[in-house]
Amino acid sequence: MSRELLPAESAVLALLRTRPMYGYEMARYFEGEDLREVCPIEQGSLYTYLRNLEGRALVMWREEREGLRPPRKRFALTPEGEAVVDRWLREPVERLREVRFELLVKLYVLHLVDAAAEAVLVRDQLRVCEAYRDRAAERVARTGDGFSRLVAQSKLSAAEATVAWLRDHLATLPAPAATP
Repeated sequence: MSRELLPAESAVLALLRTRPMYGYEMARYFEGEDLREVCPIEQGSLYTYLRNLEGRALVMWREEREGLRPPRKRFALTPEGEAVVDRWLREPVERLREVRFELLVKLYVLHLVDAAAEAVLVRDQLRVCEAYRDRAAERVARTGDGFSRLVAQSKLSAAEATVAWLRDHLATLPAPAATP
């Protein structure tokens, strides 16, 4: 790939992982109650992302006609698109600020397509966030007074809240299978 996928492009791929869809169906998901607050993608942008993904051979479409209606494009993942999205869905996010968008989209889709993988991702994400929290605590401990300390404390506070949230969510999920 020439560039990394935009977060919204990954979200579009992830939604197509649930099933092939028409563009307007996808738009309803992104405008619906569940994803609107996490990943608001307007219909015009959605079609731009779909064209970009098609140009990268990650998405294909088939024209379908129902009765006298005009033909519509039904989008689906290509085998390469499926491999890309399956890898993306299982990787914890590295940056804490990506949790509010990328991780939540991943959890939404995994909850629909692979609940066991959802639990594994939450467990892996918890490890990443705990390591971030530990680094943030070390930074607070070695930072003097002033604005730098305020920033370090802010990052530590966000990390602690994220770790607690992930632990709470993990407790609601079936235990992930042991990894060899």
